Amino acid sequence: MRQDIEVGDHLLAINVEQKYNPADKAEAIGFNVRVIVTRHDGMPVRGSTLAEDSGELTGAHGPYTTVADAIAHGESWGRHFVARILGGAV
Repeated sequence: MRQDIEVGDHLLAINVEQKYNPADKAEAIGFNVRVIVTRHDGMPVRGSTLAEDSGELTGAHGPYTTVADAIAHGESWGRHFVARILGGAV
């Protein structure tokens, strides 16, 4: 699942992926999230980097139990990144 959220001049592309048990690929165990941060105007996010990637984010004790939990964490991470790292609007 994918959800886009605008944060000031930035766009958060939040991608949620279902995770499976490594020992049993048929058993879903939750969801992970990844956030890609870009700018609306196509300018670099910082330096010469056009996009920043959060990498795979998981809950404190493994994958998130719901898609909503994963999206909420991805949005929180993205807003924090824009505000604290990039110095933009939240």
